[in-house]
Amino acid sequence: MSSPLALYRTLPANLPEDFCLSTRYGFTSSSGEDPGAKAISENQYTLGTDSDWSADTHDLVVRCSISKTRLLQQLFEDGGLAASDGELLLALEWTSADSCWRTLSQPFLLTKQNFLSGEDTAELILHLPASSIRGNGLVTVQLLLGHPGSNDILVGLANQRGCRLGPLTLPIEIVIDGDGSLFPVQEEALGAEGALWEMRATWSDPRDEPFSSGYVALILNRDHELFDQLRERRTEPNRQSPLMRQVVSSWIALVIHQVKIDLGSDFDSILNHYGQSDDFASIADAVAAFIRLGELDTGSLSSLFATTQCWFDRRIRETGISK
Repeated sequence: MSSPLALYRTLPANLPEDFCLSTRYGFTSSSGEDPGAKAISENQYTLGTDSDWSADTHDLVVRCSISKTRLLQQLFEDGGLAASDGELLLALEWTSADSCWRTLSQPFLLTKQNFLSGEDTAELILHLPASSIRGNGLVTVQLLLGHPGSNDILVGLANQRGCRLGPLTLPIEIVIDGDGSLFPVQEEALGAEGALWEMRATWSDPRDEPFSSGYVALILNRDHELFDQLRERRTEPNRQSPLMRQVVSSWIALVIHQVKIDLGSDFDSILNHYGQSDDFASIADAVAAFIRLGELDTGSLSSLFATTQCWFDRRIRETGISK
């Protein structure tokens, strides 16, 4: 399968890892509520857990501090992407299929003069209004062309302001769904006659693939007549409807059961090698942690479903979350 050649130079696909820019992310809200950001893996954060912040009623401000920007000086040199007197723009980009929205932050201007004056840091701020985001989204640092400069004599350089030159960093994933955000949850229109929920699994080996919506997800049917009863958990902080708890516990049991089928005789060994930390780096990590924390009985499907529900009930009583 052939792919079209770019009309101008762009960043190579392996650049985000090779450049090794130092980035630090922070999450706040202009409302004053703390989004309660929690890092659950190296490049994944959940928001709204154990917090009064809600994506439905509060905005989100994402800040990214970038150090060692001097590494980008080579982009203005021979073989780079911009003329020596041109301008490059750094911007945070939010993309989300769940929110059906893509947007960019205000850009940070980068010129060769920045490096000559000794500047070596940049701060990007992305504002996402209340009720504009849900589910999962990705944030990346994008590079765009500002003023092209005198590149009319240079071959292969972009010459139109705003041209997208590629990502400078690996994406971070932001999961937004309150207490449910530790789990990959998506909402889709599956029709009024469709099931209220389903499990979507596309992993090939649960020991390798991450515990994220790209490989396993709880799909909620927004067309179903009971869908609003699932969303009741958002009406008050830390509240989950009884129906939502039943759905999540059943989904967890189904994920564990499917992993057991796929791994066969290797399934029992995951408890000794996975899920030893709070970092769900893989699906196997999550499954092993669920079994251990919930003391789940995986001997039969019926026992698994029953013990998973009992685990959820215990957690509700221990944390005092209202029903």
